[in-house]
Amino acid sequence: MSAVVTTVIAALSAFAALASLSLYLYFGRRSDLAAAREEALALAETRLQVIRDLQGQLDSLEERNRRGQADCQRRIRELQSALDKTRRQAREEAYRTQHFYAAALSDLLTGLRRDLEQMPPDVDAALTRVRKLLARPRPAA
Repeated sequence: MSAVVTTVIAALSAFAALASLSLYLYFGRRSDLAAAREEALALAETRLQVIRDLQGQLDSLEERNRRGQADCQRRIRELQSALDKTRRQAREEAYRTQHFYAAALSDLLTGLRRDLEQMPPDVDAALTRVRKLLARPRPAA
């Protein structure tokens, strides 16, 4: 009986060892799968946070771009208005200058006519007036 009991005890010990080994491997694998699942969920959460941060940055950049474009359009309108005003002033100044020179020419011609219509005509005074006019430096354009 002792040989049978020893064999049975040895068989039970071997069976218990195999069962323990298989349970260890089964639960160890399950725990590895659970850890891998948790790691994958953590990675997915991290990706979600990164995507949200990037979307926030994109929204911020788009808003800054819209404000920049609005500022550019406003500045373009201001510059166009200033350009129109400068052109108007230049036209008015050119008109005034033209009017001034026309008046000066009219005065010159009136004086020349008066000098030449005298009896006898004062040609020397008319020539002196023309020479004085030609001797003056010409104004810049």
